Amino acid sequence: MPRDNMRDLSFATINLLNLQVPGGITYSNQPHFTDDAEGQAAYRRKVEWTAARLREVDAEVIAFQELWAAQALVDCFKAAGLSGDYDILARDAPGRGRPQVALAVRKDRHGSPQLVRGDWQTAFPETFRFEKLHETDGAEEEITITISEFSRPLLIATIQPEGRSPTPPEVTVIVAHLKSKGPARVSFAAPKPVILEYHAKHARSALAHVRRVMEAGALRVLLDEQMTSEDDDDISPVVVLGDLNDDTTSVTNELISDQPTYRVMQKSRAGLTSDKGLYSVERLQQYRSMRHVYYTHIYKHKRESLDHILVSEEFYDHSRKRLWSFREMEVINDHLNRPSFEDTLGASDHGVVKAYFDWNPMPKDLTA
Repeated sequence: MPRDNMRDLSFATINLLNLQVPGGITYSNQPHFTDDAEGQAAYRRKVEWTAARLREVDAEVIAFQELWAAQALVDCFKAAGLSGDYDILARDAPGRGRPQVALAVRKDRHGSPQLVRGDWQTAFPETFRFEKLHETDGAEEEITITISEFSRPLLIATIQPEGRSPTPPEVTVIVAHLKSKGPARVSFAAPKPVILEYHAKHARSALAHVRRVMEAGALRVLLDEQMTSEDDDDISPVVVLGDLNDDTTSVTNELISDQPTYRVMQKSRAGLTSDKGLYSVERLQQYRSMRHVYYTHIYKHKRESLDHILVSEEFYDHSRKRLWSFREMEVINDHLNRPSFEDTLGASDHGVVKAYFDWNPMPKDLTA
């Protein structure tokens, strides 16, 4: 989509579905793509499909999940004819079962944002600890949860949009891939906990949900540290991108978003300020559309919205701190309805989400 102003920004998020070079392992000790003619052909199909999506989204900032080899992502940009057009933050997975997130920031267009810094974060914030908490109502039990790390480390980066008079502020971009709803992988080695011996299926599912909630809470704490307070007039633009593995109105995503109020009536003052809140581009698009169907994943014929772009109030139309206005959101998901799409197309099992924002600061004399 063309940029009307050098300060305009666009974002996209792509789950790569185990992008790994031939011979490399993912969730098992067996290569995801074998290092033979058949495996090489399957890898090329995957690279070519991903490259086509890179050209299609044409975004300034692109987040990725399920990357196992940084070279594989480089191969996708090369196949797309975009080598050298983006600064890429990517790293190899440290071992089996530990996929990584990555980020690409366009650098070849006049006015494109510059990647200032970025790094991965594995540990939860030190202040986010559940040790011997005592409930005072209901069960009144002591609770200790020792989960202290993200199952897939976050990537926290800072970009500097271009433009002068005024120069836009730096934007914090957080790429996340939270624990899936699929059963957790746990050890069955002796001594085996009783719950695994008698209720293994349910125990593994419960553990997956507990971990995702903990990861969502830890991410919210990080956001609270990054975003300004209710009494602060300073701005702190933040965008969260990625596979959050839950629907928009789920407990985990509402925890991450802090549930800001959306303005739906002209006379309302809702959304005028929300220094801690994050707005879902899915919902922003829904308020614009007569009819809208949003899904990024299909499991047992159930359409789910797992992949999200969440933005702070600096990107919300009705905020007094607005700097960018929401223009449009799109989802590329037609491939999900084709049988054997991974084998025949090399496609991901997730849809691609992209969103566009126009530089449009709220006039100082018009904040309602």
